[in-house]
Amino acid sequence: MSSAPSSKWLQRTVQPSARSRLLCFPFGGGSASFYRDWQAMLGSQVEVCAIQLPGRESRFSESFTTDINDLLPPLANAVSDLFDLPFHLFGYSLGAGIAQKFASYCDAFYPSAEILSLTVCACSAAPEHRLRSSAMSDEQFMNYIMGLGGLPDEVAANPGLRSIALRTLRSDFTLSESINLADADPVAIPTLAIGGDQDPSVPIAGLQAWSGKTTGNFVRQVFPGGHFFVRQNLPKVLGALRDFIAL
Repeated sequence: MSSAPSSKWLQRTVQPSARSRLLCFPFGGGSASFYRDWQAMLGSQVEVCAIQLPGRESRFSESFTTDINDLLPPLANAVSDLFDLPFHLFGYSLGAGIAQKFASYCDAFYPSAEILSLTVCACSAAPEHRLRSSAMSDEQFMNYIMGLGGLPDEVAANPGLRSIALRTLRSDFTLSESINLADADPVAIPTLAIGGDQDPSVPIAGLQAWSGKTTGNFVRQVFPGGHFFVRQNLPKVLGALRDFIAL
């Protein structure tokens, strides 16, 4: 996925005929490459813009950002050049919290940003479902991540790769803990909450709790699978997304 114009925050392929942009936020431990195939699958009417957070892939040498209040100003500034088209937001797990806060931040500081919808994926808006990873040992934490299917066996078995993954995940969970969704003001945009019916970290009630985080239309949809249900249901997930954002 090429970047044009160049930005360390965004990976995108310019779509000259696009009528809107889809800004995609990664899950904890994830990166922009997760969304690499989405442009081809969604077509040229929407331009897929994948957020690359510091500390991974092309930004590996940079320090992680562990507080949402430190993340939002440079992120919004980086994206602001693209506010000539309306936006849809898609956030996966950690990314859902970032996306919700991004929408509120833009409402306050970038009134020219036209955000048409928010899709939150595999994330609970209920406070009782929030994990406090700081109380876990490294072994407990990695066992939790493995239980979600969030780390390939070959990475977990390699001490060097495991160390890198642990550092990234710990930082991202600290970032997640800085996002207080329970007290977050509702956004005035339509919201789609999607999840997996076997996700141990996000029960259906957690998805439904997103209805209280929007004053716009709310839709909930559940797919078969666990926390990473998108991988096994990608065409159907993108179909639901296309219907929701009216592509």
